Amino acid sequence: MSMARKPLTKKTRFEVFKRDQFVCQYCGSHPPSVVLHVDHIHPVADGGTNDIDNLVTACQACNLGKGATPLSVAPAGIKEKAELVAEREAQIRGYNEVLRTRAQRIDEEAWEVAAGLEGEFSITSYSQPKMNSIKKFLEKLPQAELLDAVDSANAKCGIGNDRAFKYFCGICWGKIREAQNG
Repeated sequence: MSMARKPLTKKTRFEVFKRDQFVCQYCGSHPPSVVLHVDHIHPVADGGTNDIDNLVTACQACNLGKGATPLSVAPAGIKEKAELVAEREAQIRGYNEVLRTRAQRIDEEAWEVAAGLEGEFSITSYSQPKMNSIKKFLEKLPQAELLDAVDSANAKCGIGNDRAFKYFCGICWGKIREAQNG
């Protein structure tokens, strides 16, 4: 049963646009790049009315593409899309903060391990390749295990030399293999 289409008032059109924040609820387009229309969610041809709950903002392309095709479910509104994007952004910010905190912890712990290898309480410079190795070990082992390896290497090879560092690395790799096989 086809109903005669009653024209929408300018006020009704504006209220629909305002409610939908002047954004096409199908594709997200907005002026000035598109011309907006008011679309009937339940088509007039199938008995749809001009009730504001049956109206949605659509760009010209989406409205003409949809035509009289009914929607079983109204599309997600811009508010729901914005909430989803905001949630994703919050999760990304949280994840990045966890990574920054982890990197900072590893950096601080690496300096403590390096100081132990040099037999110092604190140091301000260290070989970058050696520091990278220490950080790699800290990604896989607790700092306490690295400090134990430092003590063993220093006792076996003496403090602050390349032999002690190589021995330290051997101990750490052994602990990593043991953890993987254990």
